[in-house]
Amino acid sequence: MKIAELKPDSNFDEIKVRILSKQGPREVNAKGRMMQVWDILVVDDTGTTTLTLWGATAADNYKVGQVITINDGWCKQFMDKKQISLGRGGKIFPADDDSSIPTKPPE
Repeated sequence: MKIAELKPDSNFDEIKVRILSKQGPREVNAKGRMMQVWDILVVDDTGTTTLTLWGATAADNYKVGQVITINDGWCKQFMDKKQISLGRGGKIFPADDDSSIPTKPPE
């Protein structure tokens, strides 16, 4: 699947993206509990989206420029933008570098 094909409020089996930037962790109040969340900007050849990871150290193993594969993910609409996160059984795997995945947002 590609970023442009993601549909809000639906899951996806697999997507391969490159990390452009990481922001976080920041604290948010989620259902009455203070939680740590990371916003990771990712790209493929069709566009960019934000990968949301929950937990203070959730993004520690991922580096800007790294290519990753996300399996069993979820897409939602937040503030008029698509965002992705892991589904209940979702996993992120490091992937081999792929020259077809841009190193900056497509124009």
